[in-house]
Amino acid sequence: MQHKNTSFWSSNLGFTLACVGAAVGLGNIWKFPYMAGTQGGGAFVFVYLVTIFAIAIPVAAAELLVGRKGQSDAVSSVRDIALENKRPAAFGLIGGIGVFGSFILLTFYAVIAGWVSSYIWRALSGQIGGLDVAGANAMFSNLLAAPNEMIAHQFAFLLFLGLILVRQLSAGLERANLILMPALVIMLIFIALYGAIAGDIGASLAYLFTPDFSKITPAVIQSAVGQGFFSVGVGAAMLMTYGAYLDKSINLGQAAITIALADTAIAILAGIGIFAIVFGQSLDPSAGPGLIFTTLPLAFGQMPFGSLLGLVFFVLVYFAALTSGLSLAEVIFRWAENRFGWSRKRAVYVMLGAVFLVGLSTVFSFNIWADVKLAGRTLFDTKDYLVTAYIMPIGGLGVIVFAAWVMPIDDLKQAFGNDGRLFSAWLYAGRFLAPLGILWIFWAGL
Repeated sequence: MQHKNTSFWSSNLGFTLACVGAAVGLGNIWKFPYMAGTQGGGAFVFVYLVTIFAIAIPVAAAELLVGRKGQSDAVSSVRDIALENKRPAAFGLIGGIGVFGSFILLTFYAVIAGWVSSYIWRALSGQIGGLDVAGANAMFSNLLAAPNEMIAHQFAFLLFLGLILVRQLSAGLERANLILMPALVIMLIFIALYGAIAGDIGASLAYLFTPDFSKITPAVIQSAVGQGFFSVGVGAAMLMTYGAYLDKSINLGQAAITIALADTAIAILAGIGIFAIVFGQSLDPSAGPGLIFTTLPLAFGQMPFGSLLGLVFFVLVYFAALTSGLSLAEVIFRWAENRFGWSRKRAVYVMLGAVFLVGLSTVFSFNIWADVKLAGRTLFDTKDYLVTAYIMPIGGLGVIVFAAWVMPIDDLKQAFGNDGRLFSAWLYAGRFLAPLGILWIFWAGL
């Protein structure tokens, strides 16, 4: 075996916060509310929650299992475990799907994070206060029509990731999450409390938790499952990469549950706070991807201390983008170091450069290449759809089947701390429930 990790988490808290940080990102605060808003509210949330428990948690545990056993990048970990068990080295492709998914995700994730930082500047300069409908829409439209501004913010976000990740694990990635995650949770609670006091919390709760089962269509199911994967961060090798830095005894089943529950709680808390503000101002909850960039600034503009609230909110979203962006970048850096024998610094520079260049297609899909369509989708929509509907579910399917059917039972039991009940539940979900669920989603989406 080669390419073993020499860096490890300094504490279980550092590991847990980093994994929760990997899961908590734009998927929770940007995408979950607008997906719920456009896909039937409570119906979407119901399918999303079923997905988290039946599929995302078992896959998260499988990724951590493979990572800790393999102690390397995603591709090498899967390949080495396969060879150890006299299986073909081609199983490494499972890890390769995750690495590719992380790369593509980061090429549009950095652009959306750039939107957030551009709104931080707008909030700081007082542009959000007193916005009307026309002003809120014009502000977002003007940003999308300004590729130079979007590129500058995209570059700044990627640079930020590089400056953190070029450092040693404990001084870079771990320390960043120890600071960012608690700050993020505090700000999110503030937003939710503000929404409860100044907005319509009753309407928000009813909207999110009163499912209309007639709205559950195959398309809604596919969207909810894709969102579950996107939100928890499974299927893109993030947890596999983080699991490889574990050298201590930790119950990986319980860790997976903790990560998924924290992620889900944050997504729902964000949804409650955001929709309370939206309904409190009698605005449209189904505004789509622009929900936090048009509808919320409009709401902030009409509320007491709205400019301050807008600033806190967009800093919160940027922190969330950073924690997940760090994990996406770590996946591809670790792979590049092992695949090409590069130094850490070279892997950071080259891979971020590649992400930046491919990410320009995301920037231009909103302006100069807006008419370029693939199967009716813009380049941004195409990448988003391919990653959430196919790459991440396929990656998740591959890793959970590999863990549940290829890895030795004794290794698996040990990873669950000999917790017989939890292990049995995971093994059943890993061998049957989660794979059949993912396959059904693919079939329903055809």
